Amino acid sequence: MVAYGDSAIAHLAEVDLAETVTNLSRVRAQNRARLANSALTRAFLNAAMSLSEDLFAGDDDLTEGVPQSLAHLSRPRVVGRAQKDYPDLVPTEAKFRDRWAGQQDFIDDFIAYALVVRRVNLGAAIEQISRESSAGEDLPAALHRIAYAGALLVLQLPGFRLQLLTIASASAHPLVSRALKDMYAQVTQAWFGLYERVLASAGLALRRDVTAEEFSIMLEALGEGLGLRLLADLEEPLVDHGERRSLLGKAALGLILGFMDDGDGLGVEDAVASRLGRL
Repeated sequence: MVAYGDSAIAHLAEVDLAETVTNLSRVRAQNRARLANSALTRAFLNAAMSLSEDLFAGDDDLTEGVPQSLAHLSRPRVVGRAQKDYPDLVPTEAKFRDRWAGQQDFIDDFIAYALVVRRVNLGAAIEQISRESSAGEDLPAALHRIAYAGALLVLQLPGFRLQLLTIASASAHPLVSRALKDMYAQVTQAWFGLYERVLASAGLALRRDVTAEEFSIMLEALGEGLGLRLLADLEEPLVDHGERRSLLGKAALGLILGFMDDGDGLGVEDAVASRLGRL
């Protein structure tokens, strides 16, 4: 199983950032697009990603007296990390200011970029989860495997925490809101394709009023709720790393049991009414 880490930004090398990094100090759109995709612009953004990862992961040197928020991503810290990680590009504060006139301009671009990082890396991870399917794997084992991997993806650092911060403030930033919607749309589509293949390989059909897309959205929502409880460090049986299972897997099996068409052709509500009528 792959280690799903937001720090693995290799997938972003070929992604066009012209529509993501939009607060750059350039009058002409062509110049802004070129600057958005420059190696040094990416270096500053990646440096902020690394700082966020250190902070949210609980680096003792960083967290003492520092709230886990985007306020940590000050210009000196970002430039200093870029100088450490990308010395060949010679990052300086002057070059940073040449790109972003104000700190909030950088923060807004960084949030949009972080969502793109999460979207691309989640898509790559889901694709690998799909490739790991083995011939003859039974449905319970497949769902437990996928759900456990999904639980790890929800806890991806710093992506999930940044995602939560973004959701709370997205309405005030149209471009960030669009990036958030794009992330959910593409990741949901990836999960949808995976669950559709798993169900088809098991020879199962969902009840006529439930789609594979709806099923995957429900599991995504359950996974994010599980992630919130894991972040809260609750004393609950949420994930068993030894057995590589999670409560999400059990929930997935329960959903399958309820939504599976067992040949009666009924929708969910009629199936429930029929079952209750036989009690």
